[in-house]
Parts: sequence; structure tokens; C-alpha cells
Amino acid sequence: MLPVVLFLTIWLLCWLPFERLVKGGKVETKRVSAWFARRRIVKFILGHSGASGKYGPVLLLMVLGAVAAIGAAFLFVALAEQVERSTSWVSRADLGVHTWFGNERRPGLTTLFNTATDIGGTIGLGTIVALVAGTLFARKERASAAFVLATGAAGALLNIGLKAIYARMRPDAVSALVSATWYSFPSGHAMDSFIIFGTLVYIALRQPWPWVWKSASVAIGATAVLLISVSRVYLGVHWASDIVGGWSAATAWLFFAVLAFEMQLRQREKRRGPARAGVAGEVPDKPVRTRRPRGAHQH
Repeated sequence: MLPVVLFLTIWLLCWLPFERLVKGGKVETKRVSAWFARRRIVKFILGHSGASGKYGPVLLLMVLGAVAAIGAAFLFVALAEQVERSTSWVSRADLGVHTWFGNERRPGLTTLFNTATDIGGTIGLGTIVALVAGTLFARKERASAAFVLATGAAGALLNIGLKAIYARMRPDAVSALVSATWYSFPSGHAMDSFIIFGTLVYIALRQPWPWVWKSASVAIGATAVLLISVSRVYLGVHWASDIVGGWSAATAWLFFAVLAFEMQLRQREKRRGPARAGVAGEVPDKPVRTRRPRGAHQH
């Protein structure tokens, strides 16, 4: 029942009052990517990187995305660095949320959140990514498929690096309902699911679908991320601040990954010839079929 309520609530919010907001954000993302593609540093990379020069701007934005993600995590750690002190408000909030979820455990909720945490694991998310990427490859949307694979894989590696940097311990395993290893901050389930489902939602927003279906995809992605993230706190293997840290790092990384993807498509369209879309228009991820001139004969 809870997933259905979440989905319907988010869907209605996206379908009605947030329609213009989401569409406007999508347009602005394309404007920023187009602006970045015109910068001198991008033109310099394109002109001085040899055969691989076309990938230079994308790699540059990926690096900036990683730096921004680390910066977002540092901003949150500035609040959470006192977590080990009993006087820290972050520590009190984490302990309060942890205790509340521990007291609210029910068989039905436990089954729901166990399922959600399995979906948000390596096997679950990996299966989703493989299926979506395979579908995109079959539809000849190769750039989109590569975007899904690269963004998810790089985000997972970034999460591992962040965990190693902050080395935060997990809650006491005695109260946990599932086992979990290694460090706690930021939550891998929260960060990875945010990146994966955020990527899939963006791909869905680029499709020529009616807004009702696009808003439904947003609702599905948001519902999945919320359930997966909350499951880690409910099951007792993460602090609430681990979830917020994962979301903040994922937001920064996904933002720059989307910019890199849009800019790569625009660079490809530029190499093909006159642009078929304006600065704020949709740049398609489809191969161009060249038509044979009339009267041409095969020999």
C-alpha cells in the first residue's frame, strides 16, 4: 500500500503543478550544456586532443562532476563531523530516527523494505541497468545506452571512494535486521539508486511520450529511490545522515553527467551538419540515415 500511495502522490504532483517546473529544468539543462560547448576550453580540447578529442569535453565535465560530488559531501560532513559527540544535533537526530524506526518495525514493513533494499543492491540495480541499456542499444539509441552504463558505473566507484575518505562506522549491528559491511557514509544504496533511477528518468524525459507517461516515470523513479533509501535506516544499517549524504553527492554527480551527455549529443549533431534543433530544443539520440540522391546507381 505504501509504494502505491507514494507513487500516486508524486505522480499527481508531477503531472499537474510541477509540469512546467520539470519541463523548464530540462530546457535549462540543455541551455547550460550548449553554453558550455561554446566555451574556449572546450574548443581547445577539441582542437588539440587528436583522434579522441571529441571525448575531451565529456571527460572534463565528468571530472567536474566528481569534484562537485565530493564538494557536496564535504558540505554535509561539515554538519555531520560532530556526529560522534553526544551534543551534536546531527548525532541526536540520527539517534532519534534510528530509535523511532526500531520501535516501528512491523512484519509487513520489514518484508517491503527487505525487498526494496534487495532491488537497490548491486545485483538489483545492475540488472535494471543491463535491461535498460540493452533496450536502448536495440532501439539504436547508443549514446543513451552508454550514458546509462557509464553514469551508473562511475557513480558506484565514486561512492566507494567517498566511503574510504570519510570512514564512518555503521550503527550497532545488534539492532540491524540485515548484515552490512564496510563504511557507512554516504549510503551506497541511497547514492547508487538516486544516480541510476535519476539517469533512467532523464532518459524517459527525452522520449517523445505524452507528459502523463513522463510524469509517471518520474514518480516511479522517486518512489523507488525513497523506498530503497529509507529501507537502509529501517533495517538498521545506516544513519539518516548517511542517506542525505548519498543524495547530495548523487545530485551533484548526476547534474554534471547529464550536462556531459547533452553536450556530447550536440557535438555529434554539429559534426553531422547544420543543427536540427535550437539551443533549447531536443537533440535526438538516433543515427542519421543518409538518403541516396535520386538517379544514383550502384555499380
